[in-house]
Amino acid sequence: MIEKIFEQVKDKWNQTTEQGIKDFIEIPALSPDFDKKWEENGVLLKAVEFAKDWVEKQDIKGLSTKIVQEEGFPPCLYVEIEASEGNTAKESVFLYGHLDKQPPNLGWDEDKGPWKPVVQDGKLYGRGAADDGYSFFCSLSAMKALQELNISHPRCVGLFETCEESGSAHYETYLKHVEEQLGDIGLVVALDSSCGDYDRLWITNSLRGMIGGAIKVEVLKEGVHSGEASGIVPSSFMILRSLLDRVEDSKTGKVIGIPFHTVLTSDILKQSKKIAKILGDKAWEQFPWAGETSPLCDEPMECILRRNWEPALTVTGADGIPSVENGGNVLRPWTKIKIGMRLPPNVEASLASQAFKDVVTAHPPFNAKVDYEPVVMSNGWVAKEPKKWLKKSFKKASKSLWGNDFCYLGMGASIPLLNVFSREWPSAEFVVAGVLGPKSNAHGPNEFLHIDYAQKLTASVAYIIAKMAKAEE
Repeated sequence: MIEKIFEQVKDKWNQTTEQGIKDFIEIPALSPDFDKKWEENGVLLKAVEFAKDWVEKQDIKGLSTKIVQEEGFPPCLYVEIEASEGNTAKESVFLYGHLDKQPPNLGWDEDKGPWKPVVQDGKLYGRGAADDGYSFFCSLSAMKALQELNISHPRCVGLFETCEESGSAHYETYLKHVEEQLGDIGLVVALDSSCGDYDRLWITNSLRGMIGGAIKVEVLKEGVHSGEASGIVPSSFMILRSLLDRVEDSKTGKVIGIPFHTVLTSDILKQSKKIAKILGDKAWEQFPWAGETSPLCDEPMECILRRNWEPALTVTGADGIPSVENGGNVLRPWTKIKIGMRLPPNVEASLASQAFKDVVTAHPPFNAKVDYEPVVMSNGWVAKEPKKWLKKSFKKASKSLWGNDFCYLGMGASIPLLNVFSREWPSAEFVVAGVLGPKSNAHGPNEFLHIDYAQKLTASVAYIIAKMAKAEE
């Protein structure tokens, strides 16, 4: 059955799916955090209206759609597909994805661009192609493939948002808006995740959490001549460096402090060892290294553990620092940086955030004025053991389409809504997967969607949904 589904998915891809994703790439649907005038610009609504129009043209039986939006909050698209005739499944499938995007970023190849869809060497380039606009088009194409093959499927519902890259603000409220229409959910499909390579089906079974915020250090009321003040007035940047040293060893990149770490169990070590054996040096070679830069670690097992099960700190933005071109001989009055810290899946984010604040603001050097404003606190997620029918479906799909067994993968990034879904539907099964494999570069330049992998993942989703109906009979 799955081979026929795959052929149908490829036909659908050539007919409408790929073009739908290409048209979506051209819409600069920046997430609200990156477009403060998103409501005035109307681009997020345009993305939702385009998705609504596209799916309504696919002639999917039993389809209904509606745009869900409250004033002042980004819109969502609700999609519902009735169960096929004769299907007796009591529970529905919930489809999740997002239509908002990260900023365009610099560094795109000359023949590519964030809003310019380009197909090259089996890859579709453009912002939002892999993260994760494709998921809407592929999820609905999966349902169409089942219908065209007359394969029984359960009822499916979906709520596709436009605020994921900004923390999914208000999504839970929107879920409440459509709670009655959703019904009982037995399977959640979220395709906003990663794959270790393009040679098998990868299923995400853990994600890191995250804390983030802004640290500001002030030493003066205004900038002064550096020739007069340096050596007497402490540099705000120097103080920031020393504060970060309290949390991160700058020689190794290791985060310091018990509140940010977790115990590595035998199961975690066993899974990580398997992933490391599959990926080998690809665990670190996949990144676009500059010059002779070497990684923090080059042993595959350690790379997997550090990415998936250890905390890591990143400075993601700065204020109060002029550009190199405009930097004068001034001792600046203040420096402000934005930080993000990835947390192991089972570390409580609120406790870690408070611990971080306590560490960086206590007893500041030279009694400088130091403030920390927390912005992000999201817990990680760990999947429960899947039921036998689902695990067998993973194996069948991977063996049939890729020729290799499937593999679980812990994801170093975050999808905070998975915790919401787990609370809302505690008995539901989860299929968390994605196309963000080596060099796909989500959030960066030259983001691409691996076409063959996307097609096989679409077929796998269709197969799993069909099997769910059988599992409930």
